[in-house]
Amino acid sequence: MSDYPVHIEIEPRVHLIRGSDRAKFPEANSLLIDDEILTLVDAGTNYDNIRSTLKDLNHEITDINRIVLTHFHLDHKGFAEVLRKKANCEVLCHPLADVGVMTFSGMAEYYGIKGHRYYKDWKTFIVEMRPHLLEDYSVTGHFEHNKGIDCGEVELIPIHTPGHTRDHTVIGINGTDTIMLVDIDLTRFGPWYGNSVSDIAEFKRSIQNVIDLEPRIGISSHLLNPVSDNLIGRLERYLAAFDQREEKILDLISQGVDTIEKLSNVPTIYPRIPRNVYLVFEEMMLQMHIEDMEERNMISVSNETITIEK
Repeated sequence: MSDYPVHIEIEPRVHLIRGSDRAKFPEANSLLIDDEILTLVDAGTNYDNIRSTLKDLNHEITDINRIVLTHFHLDHKGFAEVLRKKANCEVLCHPLADVGVMTFSGMAEYYGIKGHRYYKDWKTFIVEMRPHLLEDYSVTGHFEHNKGIDCGEVELIPIHTPGHTRDHTVIGINGTDTIMLVDIDLTRFGPWYGNSVSDIAEFKRSIQNVIDLEPRIGISSHLLNPVSDNLIGRLERYLAAFDQREEKILDLISQGVDTIEKLSNVPTIYPRIPRNVYLVFEEMMLQMHIEDMEERNMISVSNETITIEK
């Protein structure tokens, strides 16, 4: 049994389905829009949590009319195909998500782990934790940036916010006062951009774009409760993490930790490396920082050794 309610109502017809283990990866929150078109936003929460929420609202799995996927990550597409087969519902995503959503091979390609020395470790992790992800997934249609998805009384507004991944999309609920922030997740870890389809500059712009919308309530995919207290301040601190990590990297380089391999072994971005596969993502994020700083002539790289420019 969970030590917290599996679902809570955010506003009329909008229910947050919380992930197990406090919504930590590989779990993630989902939204259920209990409206004329019964709509599930993301399917990465615990399957039993989805089923019990539906039951509490006098629904069954087969009542789901639509699944909206915010991006291709395994903790977001989750049980979408299992649910689609049972409900015969539509599945919508951003057009750039197709490759990562529809096949395991495509997901591995987008993760940037295809052909990597730790690919087998990663696949073993998937098989252990989420074996259904090895199946092919169906996508029946696409949503468009800023074009509303009508559920009845509730309208969902997809806002393309690339950076975390190229397809990452936050969801406004009846406007932008309340936004499902997805993986602009406001967790203590901070921004995550460890894929081949991630981009630091785009991620920064996307966070700033959300700040500019001045939302009052932000729903994270990895926090149990929506954030309403000083949401803008929380988003600004989240954005500041990029610069803080850059400063840490420069400090370590000045101490002789002057290759990506050395930096990843500290580790520099992750607080610890629980599995070898996390080194892949640590290295990718470090590589992005190094390339970004090299473009700005802050550092130079020769034979993998990084030197701070004076």
